[in-house]
Amino acid sequence: MTLEEVPLTPVTLASDAAPDHGYVMTVDAEGWPTALGRSEDLDVGLPPAVLLPAPMTMSALCTGDGLDLLALNPYGALVHDRGRTLGVLERHTVSAYLVTLSARGTLRGDAPSPSDAALAGSYATPVARVVCRCGRLTTLTAYDPDFPPVCSGAGPEDGPHPLVMRTE
Repeated sequence: MTLEEVPLTPVTLASDAAPDHGYVMTVDAEGWPTALGRSEDLDVGLPPAVLLPAPMTMSALCTGDGLDLLALNPYGALVHDRGRTLGVLERHTVSAYLVTLSARGTLRGDAPSPSDAALAGSYATPVARVVCRCGRLTTLTAYDPDFPPVCSGAGPEDGPHPLVMRTE
């Protein structure tokens, strides 16, 4: 089952959202999401947006490195298809799927299979778009809270420093 086939929750631009509207997102100048949250959280800021490619399967998400990116957003992730946001894949949907994988014994650590060497269909990598406190937008393909990534700085006068997430 691909992510575009999973039930997704609607999301609107924060600038167009009415109070208590549900999920909202902010976008950068090119229209790519930078943050995802609930409309009632706009006053305190939204967590970073995690973008998942629509052709990705739930199994690939739950058994790959993309699963670690979900730690960056308490609500879930945005499912994207060719630059278009399809909706929010909520965390409880991923959790329910993880339970079924666990029951079948197909989580990380499965024995390798010959088919693991080939990518079926089109392939895209899940990413998280994180704005650092210095203002620089960084795209992450992996995340480990015990070893935060380094931000290269917003300008030539800024040096590398630990990435500290800014809420939008």
